[in-house]
Amino acid sequence: MVELTRLAVLERRLRTLAASANAQWGIYVRFLDNGEEIAIEADRKMDTMSLIKVPILVALMRRVDRGEVSLDQPITLEEDHKRLGTGVLRLFGAGATFRLRDALWLMEVVSDNTATDICLEAAGGVAAVNAAMAELGIDGIEMTGTALDWFRALGGSMDPELARMPPGEFARRGYPALGAAGTADARARYHFEVGQPFSLATPRALGELLARIHARTCASEASCALMLEILAGQQLRSFIPRFVWGAGIAHKTGNFEPFIASDIAIATPWRGPPVVMCFLTGRFNGQKNVLEDCLGRMAELVVLEAETR
Repeated sequence: MVELTRLAVLERRLRTLAASANAQWGIYVRFLDNGEEIAIEADRKMDTMSLIKVPILVALMRRVDRGEVSLDQPITLEEDHKRLGTGVLRLFGAGATFRLRDALWLMEVVSDNTATDICLEAAGGVAAVNAAMAELGIDGIEMTGTALDWFRALGGSMDPELARMPPGEFARRGYPALGAAGTADARARYHFEVGQPFSLATPRALGELLARIHARTCASEASCALMLEILAGQQLRSFIPRFVWGAGIAHKTGNFEPFIASDIAIATPWRGPPVVMCFLTGRFNGQKNVLEDCLGRMAELVVLEAETR
């Protein structure tokens, strides 16, 4: 009988958990002490949803390092800045003022979509984010559009007028009143049939980017330290941190309920090595807590393995 290594046992357990939820999965785990990896469909390009906000963060901080933009620059909120979905800035009145640094925090810790497109513009736009990933030699991360592009596509699939509406008016009006069942059907049709991805990435590429942030090699040491601080301040904690206790977790979620529940993280256990884990999902059609519990249990297993090394 062949005796399985601890890493092989962990991989089997992760595969079993993935099989318990009928979804498309991409999984990548790397222990940062010795580089041991688990890769399950880790080179599959998948819809990132808000996970793409980490590459935006890196691209923006690289511009800060070059002196091309300042995190202290003032921002005055305009109606056309406002985006639907997660976040709080769209609830603020036009004329509210804050710094780019504040938008950066909001983009990550509450996944604010208004802040995201503000930060994306400061980072140089979609092409600049893709160029930053290419400069880092990270293949497998492709930003495909702005947050506004995605929300217009979703809204336009329900009512073509929404795809042409000015951003502020779209954010104010919101989606058409289709009722609970109609909205659910429209969202499912968008995800499974007609929708465009928020952006695309492989779990392995996102894991490499997190490892570079941890190693302070994708930007200056000060910028990487700030990025880790921001990611550790994440307020959306129902995926990877769900069942984990006693570990520091710097992470970013990506979500389109109930079809996508993804999370990427650097976990630092109370003992044992830090570990990168990237759990991406898609095409799930069931109760969202099933997917959330799967991610939480996967993370729990990975952190327990790190703690016993």
